[in-house]
Amino acid sequence: MSVPLWARALAHGIWRGYVYTQTALRLGWTRLNTLISSFPNRVRLWHAEPCTFPIEEQRLLLAEYYEQFERLAELICDAAFAGEGEPFQEEYAQLRRWHLRAYPHLKPYLIAHMNLDPSDAEFGLRVAGKPTDAIEALFIAETLEQLLQHDEGNLIGRLERARSALYRYGDYLRGLSESA
Repeated sequence: MSVPLWARALAHGIWRGYVYTQTALRLGWTRLNTLISSFPNRVRLWHAEPCTFPIEEQRLLLAEYYEQFERLAELICDAAFAGEGEPFQEEYAQLRRWHLRAYPHLKPYLIAHMNLDPSDAEFGLRVAGKPTDAIEALFIAETLEQLLQHDEGNLIGRLERARSALYRYGDYLRGLSESA
């Protein structure tokens, strides 16, 4: 094999490898881009796109959550005043299920406006085996009786911290919608 023929074959092989690699990279990039863009909004952190709710949607969610929170707070206060949770257990179970579904959507926003207290985290560790914040501590217990038994006198403060966080978050959203 002559040197020019050998050089031409080598150059052709290198060119084919280059074209093959470039095609494979383009195809891989297209597949990756399609995969990332197909993720729902909350998972698109890789793509550096914002994944927050629009302000109006946050306000609607907060209004609905606040209404259910007040029902829960009133129920807990009634049970604490009565000294037993058994008569209120059915309604507590229903509200607890609702809060367990709804709270994770608001938690990242509310936690920024909450006064954190170690007693809330300790309560969650005692009752459920995981630390909680003031709002989550109100519905983490399986039963209302369990919530009242493990309270240790922090229930009123916990309710005040939770309401305060909801109020501050509402004020924050009103400020954002007024400035927009």
